[in-house]
Amino acid sequence: MAYTIPNSDDAFGGSGQASPDKVDFDIITAGSGLTGVVSGCAATVTGSNMVVTIAAGVIMVAGKEVAVAAGDVTIGTAHATLPRYDLVTVNSSGTKAVTAGDAASSPVFKAVPAGSVCLYAVWVPQTDTAITSGQLVDKRVLIVRDTDALAYIHF
Repeated sequence: MAYTIPNSDDAFGGSGQASPDKVDFDIITAGSGLTGVVSGCAATVTGSNMVVTIAAGVIMVAGKEVAVAAGDVTIGTAHATLPRYDLVTVNSSGTKAVTAGDAASSPVFKAVPAGSVCLYAVWVPQTDTAITSGQLVDKRVLIVRDTDALAYIHF
């Protein structure tokens, strides 16, 4: 699976995940600048902690391929009374990171850091202590290598 905006009925924790915003369009548009995921980088969670495991893969930032090693990122402590969205990203050095959103009654995504590829959005409800798969929304824009033409196409 790749880039997703879930239907309202399928969204975890409310319809906020089902509403595209400026950052969604920025993520999609980055693909036309050859910034996205070439392969892999799928996420898994155990449901028993605040850790998201990212599989190995290859990203592309502005047309340059970068290997991504498998590894974990830790989602920060949830706010006591308000939800937020965090973004899991990989930068042009292959380093995975979490961009923590601001807790708010109607949270929005923060901007994707410059020179980075967004992999997942994570819904972090108030008082949360364990990330489940339903809290992850896949934001990987796929960049497909056309080996015959030695070009790249994004979806």
